[in-house]
Amino acid sequence: MPSSCPLVRRLVAGPARMMEFRILGCLQVRDGTGVVEIAADKQRTVLAVLLLRAGQTVPVHELEDQLWGDAPPSKAKNTLQAYVYRLRQALNFDADTALVTEPGGYRMLLPDGALDLHRFEQLSARGRAAVKAGRLDEGYAALQAALDLWRGPAFADVSATALQGDAQRLEDLRIAVAEDAAEAALALGRQGELVPRLETLVAAHPYRERLWALLMVALLGTGCQADALATYGRARARLRDDLGIEPGPQLRQLHRDILSGRAGGFRPPELPRQRGTGGGPARPAAELPRDTSTFVGRRAELAAVRGWFDGDGAGRVGMLSGPAGVGKSTLAVHAAHRLAPRFPDGQLYANLHADAGSTPAPAAILRRWLPMLGVTALPAHEEELAAVFRSELATRRVLVVVDGAACLGDVSPLLPGAGTSAALVTGKRALTVIDGSVHRALGVPDDEEALELLRRTAGPRRVDADPGAARTIVRLCENLPLAIRIVAARLAARPDLPLQALAAQFLDEQRRLDELAFGGLTLRARIRAGYDRLASADARRMFRLLGARPHDGVTAPELAAHSGLAVTRVLGALNTLADVHLLGAPRDGRYRMSTLVRLVAAELGPEPGEVRQLQAVCTGDGA
Repeated sequence: MPSSCPLVRRLVAGPARMMEFRILGCLQVRDGTGVVEIAADKQRTVLAVLLLRAGQTVPVHELEDQLWGDAPPSKAKNTLQAYVYRLRQALNFDADTALVTEPGGYRMLLPDGALDLHRFEQLSARGRAAVKAGRLDEGYAALQAALDLWRGPAFADVSATALQGDAQRLEDLRIAVAEDAAEAALALGRQGELVPRLETLVAAHPYRERLWALLMVALLGTGCQADALATYGRARARLRDDLGIEPGPQLRQLHRDILSGRAGGFRPPELPRQRGTGGGPARPAAELPRDTSTFVGRRAELAAVRGWFDGDGAGRVGMLSGPAGVGKSTLAVHAAHRLAPRFPDGQLYANLHADAGSTPAPAAILRRWLPMLGVTALPAHEEELAAVFRSELATRRVLVVVDGAACLGDVSPLLPGAGTSAALVTGKRALTVIDGSVHRALGVPDDEEALELLRRTAGPRRVDADPGAARTIVRLCENLPLAIRIVAARLAARPDLPLQALAAQFLDEQRRLDELAFGGLTLRARIRAGYDRLASADARRMFRLLGARPHDGVTAPELAAHSGLAVTRVLGALNTLADVHLLGAPRDGRYRMSTLVRLVAAELGPEPGEVRQLQAVCTGDGA
């Protein structure tokens, strides 16, 4: 039935005498005379992304990522320019609409009301406001009109897999509005017409407890108390069988009220509103640190991380491990930004690096995260907080990034349970005991990749002017990305400092760690944090001993013979150091420290007795 409200009629009808863009269903463009044909799949993808971000500049690299993922063609930028040119030709924009080239990207300019998504958001906001003000008929009409704009799943005929996350986010918005419209209909006494509609919705979205509650109230309103109770049984069975969780407290209370005869009103209890149920567009958490613009190489590693969360990878835990400064955090954040469209309900981030200050407890992190998910009543204990967190993530698509985890206790309470969310964890030690997790150990980049990182971060002109000094710096940084980035920051602050002079400073081992510090970021702190987190007294002792003087490596029996410890204890300590990358894996039976790690160990200084023991080991005396 057409609405009697002029504003609603105007929003539903769309703009008069202007181009109209539709993404709530198949992608469609109308120019007043008919549908504009855009047959090429890649052009449709570009248009879909620009429409979804209308009014914002979409960077070229983001469009390339949407089009080609990890395998762009050799002339991707030129190909993208050709797609944009053809779109402009096909669409023949009017005076109010334009596809503008901006520095580094493109922006779609649309007049108010030209995009069906914007009209949907406007109608939804007006409908909710009217309901809140008690104007139920007007509010219900606006909400239903917003739903009528949908012609099928968003971007239904756009094949880009990267848009699937955005399509799911929009679907969640649609269902949230359908829930609000159903609640308004219940208040208007339309229980009978609602029951079949709600049955269809719960069949398609069985994990939304608010839908089950609305259906129970609608059935009760039609006099079907037994069916309302049976509906609760269906909801409970589905949640337990699929997700391993019980219904929430509000749904359980509604069930008790129906049993006791207290649920006589039309309105269900106030259930936690799920994502996208505010007065406007959803605002999921977006906690990821800023992505680096100088990311270099790591193509295989980046492809592996993204592959973890493809297809049935939802619910998976991925782990990146490696030595301090190897670039675990940079890779994780870079990958997470590219994975974000697949997790439209938000990206949560926790920094557990000890050098960032005191490491926050899991309970403190959960108390920060849960309000972002709409939970305001927080339990007191960590175990309960973790259980609520898993329940909230069970029906969302959220990416959790935990950076710098030292042990299972650090990270376990922060991981999603069963469901559609996922986690990406970094740490020096591979936490292989996490059930169902996948792992990737990062090594240092090769010489050319490390040199390219210095070129990108310090500037190609400066590096290319003195390639010998640049290679010396990279070599003395042991190709560690963190060390190279610190060097680049120092060079940026000192444009007058020649690379040759900096390389000469690095040659002095006594000063090298001091040179690898800038602006509060130090390689020394990252390496020292690994030592400080060692729980084994034997491992801490071996670390100090091995840093006492340069050496060519040492075997476990040698250390055992001169330290008075059993070989098994020495092996355990050395393996502990190797697990957290403070010691290299044994080659020819000998354990070796990298120079930068050894310099940190040397600064700690062994006790006098430990010095004599190590000297005996290195000279072969005292056997």
